[in-house]
Amino acid sequence: MTTPINAALSLAAKSRERSVEMLADFVRIRSLTGEEGDAQAFLAKVLRKSGAEVNVEEPDVEALFERFPHIAQYPTHWEHDLILPYQELPTFGALKESGLDDVLNYRGRPNVVGVFKGDGAGNGGGRSLILNGHADTVTIEPRDEWTRDPFGAEVDGDLMYGRGTSDMKGGLMAGIMALTYLREAGVGLRGDVIIESVVNEEHAGNGTLELVRRGYTADGAIVLEPTNNKVAVSHAGGLYWQVTVSGHQRSPGARWRNGAMEGVSAIEKLPVVIGALLDLEKRLNAVQSDDPMERGRMPVSLVIGRVSGGHYETVTAGESVVRGVVYFSPAIGEIGEIMQMMREAIHEANQADDFLREQPAQLEFLHHDDSMRQSPQIPLAVALSNKLEQRGGEGDIVPGPFCCDARHLVNQGGIPTVIFGPGTIGQAHKPDEHISIEDYLTSIEYLMAFVSSWCNESGDDDF
Repeated sequence: MTTPINAALSLAAKSRERSVEMLADFVRIRSLTGEEGDAQAFLAKVLRKSGAEVNVEEPDVEALFERFPHIAQYPTHWEHDLILPYQELPTFGALKESGLDDVLNYRGRPNVVGVFKGDGAGNGGGRSLILNGHADTVTIEPRDEWTRDPFGAEVDGDLMYGRGTSDMKGGLMAGIMALTYLREAGVGLRGDVIIESVVNEEHAGNGTLELVRRGYTADGAIVLEPTNNKVAVSHAGGLYWQVTVSGHQRSPGARWRNGAMEGVSAIEKLPVVIGALLDLEKRLNAVQSDDPMERGRMPVSLVIGRVSGGHYETVTAGESVVRGVVYFSPAIGEIGEIMQMMREAIHEANQADDFLREQPAQLEFLHHDDSMRQSPQIPLAVALSNKLEQRGGEGDIVPGPFCCDARHLVNQGGIPTVIFGPGTIGQAHKPDEHISIEDYLTSIEYLMAFVSSWCNESGDDDF
C-alpha cells in the first residue's frame, strides 16, 4: 500500500524537470541586494499557487533598531555597500542624520512569508517548522570573469550556472518545492510550516531579524544555506572593519627639513596597523577550545581585503585605508568582546609609534554578525540527521563555516535551528557560481521526508 509521503516522493521524482525549471526561473530574476522586489513578487505568486497564506511586508528599520539596538544593521544595497561606518554601534539616528537613508532602505524590498497551516493546531498537533532563506544575492562583479550569463540559469550536465544558484536560491526553492509536492500529493501536516523568503541577508540580516521582531516562531527552523546537504548547528561570527591612517603630505624635496622627517606617508604606517591586527589573530588562534565542534579548525580568520591610499606618486599619502573582515568561532567570545579586542589592538599600535601617537589610526566598523552556538544533540538536528541517514545521506552534524541568518532565529528568536541545504559555500560570491542539480533535487526529497515526519509528531519524547 502506497503511503501519502511515498506518493509525494514519487511525484517529486517524476517532476524533476519541473523542479529544475522552477529554480531556473528564480535564478533568471536579477535580485542583487537592494533589488529583491521582482524575485519576491515571483515567490509570493509561487507560494500562493501552492496553497500558502502569504504575507508581504517591508522591514521597519526604526523598529528594528528600537527592539534590537545591539544587533540591527544599516540596510545595504550592492551599489552602496558598507558606506556608513560606526565606532560603537550603528543607530537609526545616525542613519537619518547621514542623509543616506534615501538609498539605504527597504522601499520596494519586502519580506515574503508563506504559511502552510497544519491541521492539528491547538489539538495536541504536530510540531511547527520554519524554512528560511534569502532572495538577495551579491554583485556579479567582476563581470568579465564570468564565462556564463550570470542570470542565464544555463545547464551543463549536472550543473546549473548563475548568481545565487548555491547562495542560496537553490536551497530556498528546494524548500518551496518540497512543500508544493507534499500539498499536491495530499500529505497532511499536523504542524504549521512557515516559509520565509527574506531580503538583505548579505551584509545586514535585517530581513530575518524583522520576522523575529514580528513574532514569527516555530518549534524548529531550517536555514536553507548551502551545506552540501549536511546538518550544521553553529556558525562563526563576523566583523567587517576599516582602519584609517593619516599622513603629512610633502613632495620629495620637502620630505626632510633640517634632518627631520616632515613628509610622512600614511602608507608607511600601514605595516604598524596590519601587524597589530595579525598579532591579535595569532594570539586568539593560540587559545585552545575543549568544544568538540571546534576541533580541527582555527578559531579566528582575519582577512585583509582592500587597501587604498594616496593620490599622486610624488607626494606622501595624506590618508590610507585598510579594510577587512574577522570571522571568529563562538568559542572565542561575543561580538562586543571581539570589537573591544580590536580597539585595544589599534590603541596599542598607536601608542607604540611616535607618529601614530600624535595622529592615531582610527578603527571603525562596517557590519557585525553575532556567532551562533547550539548543542549537536538538539532534537531538531538529531531528527534531521537520522532522516538523512535513513535515505542514504550523510548524517554528520557539523559546525557551519560561514555567518548566516541562523543567528537571529537562535539568539534573538530562541528557535532551535539547523543550517541545511543544497549547494556549496565554495561557490558563493564568485564568478560562474553553480549548483549541482542532483544535490538540489535530492535536497527536495530530504526536506519532504523530514517535514512530513517532524510536523506529524508532537515531539513529547524528545524532551
